[in-house]
Amino acid sequence: MFRPSRRALGNAAVAATLALLVLPGGSPAAQPPPAATDPVAEAPEALPDGHGREDTFYRCTACHGTAVIRRSRLSRDRWDELMDWMTERHGMPPLEGDERRLIVDYLAGAFPPQEPRRRGPANPFLTN
Repeated sequence: MFRPSRRALGNAAVAATLALLVLPGGSPAAQPPPAATDPVAEAPEALPDGHGREDTFYRCTACHGTAVIRRSRLSRDRWDELMDWMTERHGMPPLEGDERRLIVDYLAGAFPPQEPRRRGPANPFLTN
């Protein structure tokens, strides 16, 4: 009786999986999962709790995912300047008045500047 080796079975499984991925006709296997930055795949809970979280989420994720927000650590003044920069440079609708204050206050409180982390001893060649 013929018994295929484990390696042959593994190769067959890989080949079958690859065949499903290249089938024409939009097979579900061929559809990539939603991107982590896809605003539809995210929810306000991706941001820290706080007054203004939902307003911030819905205003900001109209253009980019929460990862952009979460990795930014800025002072309140820099967050405020960033709103103007996004309006001027990227065509974001202007953020003004109470809505602007609410969002900038939320961002400054939830994502304040951080001291840079040091790894190991300071580099003696970079000190003055």
